Amino acid sequence: MNTQNRPQLLLEIGTEEIPARFISFGINRLKEQAEKLFTDYRFDYSDIKTFGTPRRLALLVSISEFQIASEKELWGPPVSVAYDADGNLTKAGESFLKNNSLTADKLEQKQKGKGVYLYAKITEQPQRITDLLANVLKDIILSIHFPKSMRWGMGTIRFVRPIQWVLAIYDNKKVTFELENIKSNNMTKGHRFLSPASFEIRDTKTYINLLRNNFVILDTDERKRMITNSSLKIAESIDAIFIQDDELIEHVCNLVEYPQAVLCGFDERYLNLPPELLIIVMKDHQKYFALKKADGNLTNSFIVISNTKSDNSNTVRKGAEKVIKARFEDARFYFEEDLKTPPHERLDTLKRVVFHEDLGSLFDKTQRIKEIASYIANLVSPPLLQDILVASTLCKTDLVSGVVREFPELQGIMGGYYAKHAGYSDEIASAIKEHYLPKNINDTIPSTHTGCILSIADKIDNIVSFFSIGEIPSGTEDPFALRRQCYGIVSMLFEQRYDFNILDILQQALNNNTNQETLQNILDFFRQRVEFYLQNKGYEYDIIDAVIPYFDRFPLHTIIRRADALVSFKSEEFYIDLSLALKRVNNIAPKDNLDYIVDEKLLTQDAEITLFQGYKDISEKIDTSVKELDFSSSIALLNSLKTPINNFFDTVLVMDKDEKIRHNRLSLVNAIKEMCLKVADFSKLK
Repeated sequence: MNTQNRPQLLLEIGTEEIPARFISFGINRLKEQAEKLFTDYRFDYSDIKTFGTPRRLALLVSISEFQIASEKELWGPPVSVAYDADGNLTKAGESFLKNNSLTADKLEQKQKGKGVYLYAKITEQPQRITDLLANVLKDIILSIHFPKSMRWGMGTIRFVRPIQWVLAIYDNKKVTFELENIKSNNMTKGHRFLSPASFEIRDTKTYINLLRNNFVILDTDERKRMITNSSLKIAESIDAIFIQDDELIEHVCNLVEYPQAVLCGFDERYLNLPPELLIIVMKDHQKYFALKKADGNLTNSFIVISNTKSDNSNTVRKGAEKVIKARFEDARFYFEEDLKTPPHERLDTLKRVVFHEDLGSLFDKTQRIKEIASYIANLVSPPLLQDILVASTLCKTDLVSGVVREFPELQGIMGGYYAKHAGYSDEIASAIKEHYLPKNINDTIPSTHTGCILSIADKIDNIVSFFSIGEIPSGTEDPFALRRQCYGIVSMLFEQRYDFNILDILQQALNNNTNQETLQNILDFFRQRVEFYLQNKGYEYDIIDAVIPYFDRFPLHTIIRRADALVSFKSEEFYIDLSLALKRVNNIAPKDNLDYIVDEKLLTQDAEITLFQGYKDISEKIDTSVKELDFSSSIALLNSLKTPINNFFDTVLVMDKDEKIRHNRLSLVNAIKEMCLKVADFSKLK
């Protein structure tokens, strides 16, 4: 059948108001469960679409009128077990017939492996879809499980919110079934307030438009576009810029069925508050959108997305402005109260706040951060040490402030404002403000070295502390966001090109703890994040494998230099020949940790003498180029050994019967291998 001519199935599950955070989840689960059950029942379907609003989840799909025909192969017990000596079926043979609803005339005997087994091929005849749909649709609804669900009345069904109605039609005819006391029909409802009466759906093709006529925009993406486009238009009308927050748009979209943007305003005196505080009050408490000027400063206007007609805009505006004034008053009270207590006077309070029962107080944490940050500052830039000491001491004091208790998302940000107000330098205030950055893989790093060092120290302490008490991320579990923090450290080390290595910092953070298992676990954890960072930068897996062994003992930015040199190397004409020559070295080089020192007096054949001389000629030059991070020059020097290496392996018997000769030749091969490893592990390259 032409898929365009297939009849359409429409299922709508009408509910009480679904929390916004569950709607996208419900849309996805409805599609997943429908696809699973359609496949299980051998439905021939296409063009499956799912939708959701606060009051409904809906499914539209094209389905052929009959199931897909199916042939099924059944294998039974061995023939020797299925029949007795007289050729009659044994209990095993009869069980095979009974369990599969077969008759004896359907049985065959067929070879499988080394034995002969009972075999049957059965054809499952396609049934009419209309004979199956009632049970399938009922199963789909009952199989949608939410993170939180509820029962209602005296029923046993669990769903995200009480089900009020079920609409089900196929080929424009009702599909009838019952969920406890709810009977399916072809009726739906429009907007709760603007069009509350039930109305009939006679044709699936008119369903979406009929809902639209009754003030319900079914498609999530369409509601998002309406919110964005109308907000942009309003902002443009007052020469402002709409602060497009995708997370907030997603949330607001799932709060309304008929979005209408309304321009509102507040008293300009609230613009004296930190802009981040105003934005978070609008976003988190009220789900309002902030607007800014061309210079980046906030305006005293904001946008509300209402769930009503534009005729009601004045009522919406008055209500929103009244509410936001009260919220801003609360925010101003907290902020002004916080300013009365300088950050350093909050240190004693930190001593009374538990960071973790096994890791001490917030004050204890700041002391650990201070030690790590001071160590890093001395390595990176000793003149920063004094600012680092102050910033690391004060960086957590805003956690006990009124604003941050009310709005935890502003931790660090408010600390920066409080430090600045107390007279601390811009460098210190900025470091405190930004030390939680980067917060995710796409976030920016702190804008100053003081901020980066403080951020690295804070995150290092979190990772080392939690690993030390056994709180190690596993699978999808990472309650303390250690993976994200580790990636943040890696990002800063790469981007700031700091000349220290991870191993030294970890040992310092562990206070040179002798627990090597903990240290190794943390190093493995960092290795995974470094690999992930390099993958995101587009490096191929073999190049990553060739440079990753150096991640802990060398500054991370040198890893990029090695990787870039290998990328260039792979584009050279001599890449294949040199790679093969170096692989020959790696294949025969000793794998143990014994001492291998070349005795020049034991070199007797021309090929080994030439190879050793070539090695001596470039050895110091390799050391110099590696020290200068000029790895491309190192590779070019190694290329001079390509021919001597091949001649050596082609003409010299490395595994000579004479133990001294054999050991000396292995020593030569090992020396070349170790010299190559100063650049990269060439054995990993394709």
